[in-house]
Amino acid sequence: MTSRRDIGDCFTVELRVKTTTGQEAFPALAGDKAWDGGAVEDFASRHNYGKSLDSGLRPGWCIALQPDGAWAWNLADGEKRLDYLPTAERQSIADNRWHHLAFSLDWPRREARLYCDGRAVAVYSLAELASYRGDQAPQAGTMLAGAIEGFALREGIATPAEIAAWAQRAATPAPVATDEIRVLSWNIWNGGREDGAVEGVERIIEIIGDCGADIVAMQETYGSGPRIADALGFEFYRRSSNLSLISRFPIGATHDLFDDPFRFGGATLALGPDRHLEVYTLWIHYLPDFCTDVRQPDASAAALVAAEEQTRGAEIRGILEALAPRLRDPHRPVVVAGDFNCPSHLDWTPAARALHRDLVVNWPVSQAMADAGFTDAYRNTHPDPLAHPGRTWTPRNPASWQDRIDYIYHRGLLRCAAAEVLDHHAIQWPSDHAAVLAVVQVD
Repeated sequence: MTSRRDIGDCFTVELRVKTTTGQEAFPALAGDKAWDGGAVEDFASRHNYGKSLDSGLRPGWCIALQPDGAWAWNLADGEKRLDYLPTAERQSIADNRWHHLAFSLDWPRREARLYCDGRAVAVYSLAELASYRGDQAPQAGTMLAGAIEGFALREGIATPAEIAAWAQRAATPAPVATDEIRVLSWNIWNGGREDGAVEGVERIIEIIGDCGADIVAMQETYGSGPRIADALGFEFYRRSSNLSLISRFPIGATHDLFDDPFRFGGATLALGPDRHLEVYTLWIHYLPDFCTDVRQPDASAAALVAAEEQTRGAEIRGILEALAPRLRDPHRPVVVAGDFNCPSHLDWTPAARALHRDLVVNWPVSQAMADAGFTDAYRNTHPDPLAHPGRTWTPRNPASWQDRIDYIYHRGLLRCAAAEVLDHHAIQWPSDHAAVLAVVQVD
């Protein structure tokens, strides 16, 4: 075992824990900061969800036990905090059996990987934090009503196979190679909780499960991601409070690339032996409000394009510039999916003037994606915008201007076999955005 003084910027923590109940005080199982004794805080908000201790804001890391019996992980720099709060339904450790918990922290890559009982469950981008070290020597907790053994702090990043071996279970088998992947892009609207912290998220889970998505590029995740991923049995990648990926397939290398984690990020997913897919989740600026602008009496194509260039046009060029090194191989399968907050030049065509106040607009964001070699999955599958407008904004407000602003783009050795817009739930659609589902085939 390595001491805090000797540990470098890449390390792995593991321990075993046995307890019969969760405890209201969120006792630490291990950590390098003062955690126990903090006040319980419900930090559910527009951008977050769940209860933890306010001591989680102190610099350093902690593994703790939640009151419902699930474990928790926390990392903070004194100003910002990251919290992984999985569910007891999938990741309870309070059953009087030994459970193995582990995480690796790779500071140069700004990445943490989390494991429960030898299985990879989550990857967190650390791009929002300025530092990661606590002010105490790493140690096992002392307040748990249960037992902790085997606590170790190891130099270097353990592989998933090594962590599985430490947990005394077989490594997760490689996924069976598949040629057809169901990709969903969805802005779930404030964590999907606008219709209730429980009901809204349950509807999000139902819709994802019913459509059979293998991968979800999510926006406005806001703390609901671990609950959604656990319900589906998927792995979870948190790029920022806003952006995440939820995947049936193992999450490999992550790609921060763009400086703003709130706007863009992604990962390489292992589809099978020697078969990979890069998926990026995106959210760009919500201003200018084109829904209002297009309804102005003096609206013109030139004015709409000029307004776009000030925010979204500039952002997409910066994102594509950052992504360019990953696109040098024209065969590499890449998906960029998300809430682009603006219409497409493929929709505002001369043939579709009747839908768009007699305007033809070469919207710069969609044009930039086309110029970079990306194919719009929905419009390529449904080329007639009159017959298939594909509107994703907004199923919750029919008085608003209705348009297509959420997209799945692909390039490389990928083909889109089918695509559709999802906007119906038996009780109530839980988001102000419709979702886009694309069935892509890896050639």
